[in-house]
Amino acid sequence: MDEEKAEKTQTAEETLAGREPVARDEDATSSNSLDFTGDSTIIDQVLAPQVGDNYDPRPQEDGARRMIAYLLIGLLGLVVSGMLILLGFGIIDVDHIKEFGVILNPIIALVSAATGFYYGIKSNSTNGK
Repeated sequence: MDEEKAEKTQTAEETLAGREPVARDEDATSSNSLDFTGDSTIIDQVLAPQVGDNYDPRPQEDGARRMIAYLLIGLLGLVVSGMLILLGFGIIDVDHIKEFGVILNPIIALVSAATGFYYGIKSNSTNGK
């Protein structure tokens, strides 16, 4: 066994040095094959998850809810600030602002639903502890 390891090490060193490995005998050439069936694999060493492991998805759910709520609030702020900037530069008139209701009303509904859901779940989880 030690002789095999020494031959493999010497072959690897010769390959790294740029020389062709020299075959010693029939066993040495067969040790260079890609047959690894006798070797232990990493898959054998990894433990599979067990039924009943303690996994709590609540931190990931809270993070996703928080990100959605913040993104929707940012979208609302972007639309409102864009509308005010366009109004300030005189690109649109006050009469045209009611046309922004087509965009603004669904965004307001989404923001209120997402923030209400996020803060409602958050207050429920803190009161239940």
